[in-house]
Amino acid sequence: MGGVLWCLLFLLMPAILGAAPVDPRTPRNSDGKVFVHPGISYTQGDLDRMKAMVEAGREPWKRCFDGLRFSRWASPGVFARGRGAGLGSFNNTIGFDGRHAHDQALMYRLTGDEGYARRARDLVNSSVNYRDVWATGTPALDNGKIFLLVEAAELIRDFPEWAEADKEKFRKVLRDVFYPVIKNGDSNRWGNQGLSAFKGCLAIAIFLDDAKMYDRVWNYLTGRRHRPDDEPYPGGGVWVPGWPAQFCDWLITRTGRRGFGNEEDWMYDEVLPFYIYKNGQCQESCRDQAHATYGLFNYVAIADIFWSQGDDLYGALDNRILTGIEWTLRYNKSDWMPKGYTNDESVVTFDNELFYQAETRSKRWVALKPSPHARGADGGPAAPRTAALMHYSIVKGVPDEQCRWLRQTVDAVLENNGFETWGFGANWYYEFCGWGTLTKTRTKWMRGDPVTWKNGKRISGAHALPGVIRFTDWDYYPIDDHPRTHRQKYRGRWVKGDWTLYTVTSKETKKMKVSLAYTSGGSTQVTIISEGGKPVTRDLPPSKEKKLAYLATLEIPAGASVIRFAIRKTAPNFKPVGLKFN
Repeated sequence: MGGVLWCLLFLLMPAILGAAPVDPRTPRNSDGKVFVHPGISYTQGDLDRMKAMVEAGREPWKRCFDGLRFSRWASPGVFARGRGAGLGSFNNTIGFDGRHAHDQALMYRLTGDEGYARRARDLVNSSVNYRDVWATGTPALDNGKIFLLVEAAELIRDFPEWAEADKEKFRKVLRDVFYPVIKNGDSNRWGNQGLSAFKGCLAIAIFLDDAKMYDRVWNYLTGRRHRPDDEPYPGGGVWVPGWPAQFCDWLITRTGRRGFGNEEDWMYDEVLPFYIYKNGQCQESCRDQAHATYGLFNYVAIADIFWSQGDDLYGALDNRILTGIEWTLRYNKSDWMPKGYTNDESVVTFDNELFYQAETRSKRWVALKPSPHARGADGGPAAPRTAALMHYSIVKGVPDEQCRWLRQTVDAVLENNGFETWGFGANWYYEFCGWGTLTKTRTKWMRGDPVTWKNGKRISGAHALPGVIRFTDWDYYPIDDHPRTHRQKYRGRWVKGDWTLYTVTSKETKKMKVSLAYTSGGSTQVTIISEGGKPVTRDLPPSKEKKLAYLATLEIPAGASVIRFAIRKTAPNFKPVGLKFN
């Protein structure tokens, strides 16, 4: 897999459209990026949706919230243990503290109870004394588990009782102690370990508002070179053989000293096309399925974080992450087996069901066939399966048949347990955020993130009704980038028939009168509909002065829901200003 593969996998649209070709490995530079906070696994819009649904008693949000509230991780009896300057056992230190801190911080944001925030703060503060974190056998994997503590810190970043001096100590330990261990992933091991590291890197980058760190993760996973003002990624390239090979039924593994070349930015098994091949097969499909699904859902968690900040890794390489999930769950949740085997990736597809006998990018392993070890795995109880399903099926509108195995898996979780939990057993609590039924479930119209815009800055948060919504504060979708470039506006004219979405919250089910403030040089026609209701279409007369026109009386359900608005007939100088609900 050399330079030709990069060109095939990362061709950019300008070249396709006839513009000057761009090197697909050109690094992105996001300097000047305004980070959204909170903005790791949850935006304020996510939190508003959760809180509104819980307060309204809506399911399945309420039962998952109750599971969180009564779990030992969110218990009022949680206290911070003093952590020394030494290493400790990471699963039982940063993993343990992170699970508690995340759940306490999430409860604070959903209830407003400051007792939760104080406990989360104390747990985060207990982590600032780490100094020697290199000595574990898998340092990238282990140190990446800092992400749950960073998630907690992000949720309480504005808590008034978290002293700035303590915040700065936490920032310093993230930047100076943890980040150096995880910034390069892990070039010597299976991809899931490096992905754990990059997940931690990404959380740190957002908490620190550090665009260079942020770009380091994006550029690596998308196969780009390092930013010129950043340090190179690990080198590699020319394989020097000569160490013994060990064979089993599922893979060949080489042991002994590595023999790599020194090509800069070689990129290893965490890079998207090297971890999930084009047919959806995972690099780790030839080993136990628990690790294969863990790596895949690390990719989901990372993509979900990027989406919070307006970047679409979910859609990269034609929804490659979803194809990977579907391939692996098809193998794990049925008796399916490949129909043939080949070492030519160019001929394998999801549908022709061939198994790719790949040599990994690190050159340490060759896949022979899928391993039956731990077959039946689905990522573990806390894996972000609901996040993946909601994103692909609702946010992106992927057809149901393309999410078949993912949907079956999520439905089975709901049927057997009622909600996606934090996990069980000693080794689940530090891997993922968990509680996905509460945090990620959307209604079928919730495609975007509700926002307001202030001085060009995106501020996430649902619109509370009754009240007024500025027309341009529609639900944000990363391709929109800014109200002035919303997909509904093209060359200065509104495109009729396209829906504009607004996520709203209401404390009770209530009928509300909706009016539109506008100006227009001619007659116009608009349609408005509340989620679960019937559309209402109105003709609006011309008005050179701003006019407030009654549109409809809509029943707004308790909790969170979506209002859809469409312009059916436009006119010169038509300018919708805002919607009033009372």
